Amino acid sequence: MGKIKRVLFIGSKHLGLEALKKMYSLSPDSLIGILTIDDSNDTRSVLNDFQHFSNQNALILHAAKNRKESEKILLESKPDLCIVVGWYWLIGKEALDSVPYGLIGVHNSLLPKYRGGAPLIWPIINNEKKVGISFFSITQRMDEGNIWAQGSVSVGEQDYISDILKKLDEKIIQVLQDNYLQILDSKITPVEQEHELATYCAQRFPGDGNINWNKSARDIYNFIRAQSTPYPGAFTYFGSQELKIWRARIFDKTYYGTPGQVARISSDGVYVICGDHKAIILEEVELGGKRGNAVEFIKSIKGRMCSIIAASITDKKI
Repeated sequence: MGKIKRVLFIGSKHLGLEALKKMYSLSPDSLIGILTIDDSNDTRSVLNDFQHFSNQNALILHAAKNRKESEKILLESKPDLCIVVGWYWLIGKEALDSVPYGLIGVHNSLLPKYRGGAPLIWPIINNEKKVGISFFSITQRMDEGNIWAQGSVSVGEQDYISDILKKLDEKIIQVLQDNYLQILDSKITPVEQEHELATYCAQRFPGDGNINWNKSARDIYNFIRAQSTPYPGAFTYFGSQELKIWRARIFDKTYYGTPGQVARISSDGVYVICGDHKAIILEEVELGGKRGNAVEFIKSIKGRMCSIIAASITDKKI
C-alpha cells in the first residue's frame, strides 16, 4: 500500500467545515475537492463558508442537490479515499466500491457499542460515564465497518447533551489531527470490530421524549439532559398543556408523594416527585412556545403534574 494522493472531502455543517480545514492544513496537496449538500434552507447551513474556503484555497466545491447527484459527483471525481463528516444521505454500493481506499466516516459512539440512530442520546439516558467517536469504514451494513481510530470523553454529572456534543466535536478534530497523515501514508491498518459486542440504537421520535414520572429521579434527570438543546426536549403535561423541560437537577433527599406531583415551588425551582421517592427540581421549561424560569411558569398555572397524559403527536425522526 502506497501513499494516498487523491482525497475527496464529503460533508456539511460546522463540524464538517472544521474537519475540512484540519485536513487541508495537514496535507493541502492531497485534497482534490469538496462535496457538500445544498442545505441553504437549513438554519445550521455553513454553505457560504464552504464556498469561501474553496475560493480561498482554489479547491473545487460541489454542492449536491440530492443523493443521486452526490454519487455522480463522487464517481466522476475518482478519489483514492473519502473522508465523510456531516453527511445525511446513504451512499450506494457502486459509489462505495469505486473508491480504492474506501470512505471513512465518523460515528458518535465507541463502536461496536451504540450502532444506529441517536447514538449519543441513548448512552446519556443509560447513565454512561464515558462516550466517544469512531472513525470507521463506511459499508452497506449499519456502522459495521473496520475502525481506523477512536477517541473518548468523560460525561460529567452536570453535562447536558450540548456540552457533550461540544466535547466530541473537539475530540473529532483532535483524532483527525493525530491520525490523518498516518492514514494517507498507509501507516494505519483498520481493525475489524468485535461484532459480538455490538449494541444497537433505535431511531428516536419526538413522542419518545414523554417523561415517565414513575421512574427514578436519576433516570428522569438523564432522560431530560439527553434530549435538551439542540434536540426537541423531554416533556410532560401540566393540565392539558405540554410542558418541555430543558434543565433540571436531582433533589436527592427522600420526598414522599405521588409520582409527577408538584411538591414544592421555591426560589430555586419546582420540585416534582419521582417514582423512587426522590424529586427532580425543574429549572428551565417551555410552555406555549415560551421558554424561561420554571418557577414563573408553574406559578402562573393551576393544577399538578399527576400523571402522563397520552397525546397525539406527529412523529418525525430526530
